[in-house]
Amino acid sequence: MTALISIAIIHFFALVSPGPDFFFVTQSAIRQSRSHALSAALGISCSILLWSICAMSGLHFLFQKIAWLQQVLMVCGGLYLCYLGVQLFQSALSKNAAFDAQNPAMPIEKSRKKLLMQGFFTNMANPKALVYFSSVFAIAINTDANLMQQSTLLLLVFTESLLWFAAVAFLFSAPKITAAYQKFSKKIDGITGGIFISFGCLLILNRD
Repeated sequence: MTALISIAIIHFFALVSPGPDFFFVTQSAIRQSRSHALSAALGISCSILLWSICAMSGLHFLFQKIAWLQQVLMVCGGLYLCYLGVQLFQSALSKNAAFDAQNPAMPIEKSRKKLLMQGFFTNMANPKALVYFSSVFAIAINTDANLMQQSTLLLLVFTESLLWFAAVAFLFSAPKITAAYQKFSKKIDGITGGIFISFGCLLILNRD
C-alpha cells in the first residue's frame, strides 16, 4: 500500500507539470467541446497505460541494451510534435480561421475518434513521458510484484491520469474560457504551436 501511495504521488507531480499532453487537452477543450477534450484525455491515458506496461516489462533495461532505439523513438516523437505544431501555426495564420464547436465539415463522431488517436500519439511522442517512464517510474516500481499488485498499479496510474486530464478538459471547456479563446484564438494557436514545435525540436536534437 505504501508503495502504491508513493507511486501515486510521483505520478501526480509528473502529470501536473505542463507538457504537450496538457496543451493538447486544453486546445481540444477550447477549440471544440468538452466531450472532444475528454476523448483526447482518454487517448492520452491509454498511452500512459501502455508506457506503464512497457516500464514494468523492462523498458529501462531495454534502452540500456539498445541505446539507439531510444534515439529513434525520440526523433519520431519529435517529428510528430512538430507536425502538430505546424498545424496550429497554419490555423493561427489562416485568414478564415474561426471557432466553431459544431463544424459541419468534420463529423462529430469522426472528430472524437481522431482526437482520441491524436491524444494517444501525442503522449507517445511526449519527451516527458519517454524520460519519465524509462527512468523515474521504472525505478519506482517493483518488478517482482505479483500479477494482482501489477494490475492494481496499472489501474491506479490509468485512473489518476484520466481524472487529471478530465479535470483539465472540464476546466478549459467552461463557457468563459471558450469565449475568451474566440477573441485571442490566433495568438493562442500560434503560441501553442510554438510550444509543440519546441518540444519536437528538443526531442530531435537531443543526443544525451
